[in-house]
Amino acid sequence: CQCWTWPSRMIAAPSANTSGRPSPTLASHVYEDMQGRIPLILDGGAVGIGIESTIIDMSTDTPTILRPGYITKDMLEEVLPKVNIDPAVTGRTMKKNVVAKAPGMKYRHYAPKADLTIIEGPLEKVVKEINKRAKEKSEAGYKVGVIGTEETVADYKSGDVKCIGTRADESTIAANLFRILREFDDDQVDYIYSESFDTAGIGSAIMNRLLKAAGHHIEKLV
Repeated sequence: CQCWTWPSRMIAAPSANTSGRPSPTLASHVYEDMQGRIPLILDGGAVGIGIESTIIDMSTDTPTILRPGYITKDMLEEVLPKVNIDPAVTGRTMKKNVVAKAPGMKYRHYAPKADLTIIEGPLEKVVKEINKRAKEKSEAGYKVGVIGTEETVADYKSGDVKCIGTRADESTIAANLFRILREFDDDQVDYIYSESFDTAGIGSAIMNRLLKAAGHHIEKLV
């Protein structure tokens, strides 16, 4: 018998989803997006981190984050003297006809089929406002989705309420974000209301994805 040793080779491939949709975190999501387009799906189980990788532009004098991910700005600055963040990460600066430098930089991306609104402010006021809006939309005959956390889901009284994770560990929120957006598509909701999240660490990546999914439709309470 002969044993063959194959040299290591790099593989480059696009994401296994259609542009603009919530990213897949399960093999079933890939099948939903890509059935009939690819011959085979290898199911390795649910993804661990849940959001896409950090993308950095190294072609400028100062490295610039184009898309935040699990590797945060603080982590990068442990090995680099300075790291900038592209304004399109959290702002509305990406114009419609401008070619994006990296995936996910468009004004609206990762988007569910329903209209998504983020409510930001003191948590008690956020819960009260989401309850108010969910009740109004439900009474008007619409199907409403609500994104809450372990700390708040019991406080929501109307709509299709889903728990995204715990604020005590925001990596759980990152891991569940896209799965929940796809579940709302399956549930055929018309409107989604989501709490806002901290922007420190991985929270920056979570809010980047939520803002893009909502088309930057965020309402701030004081």
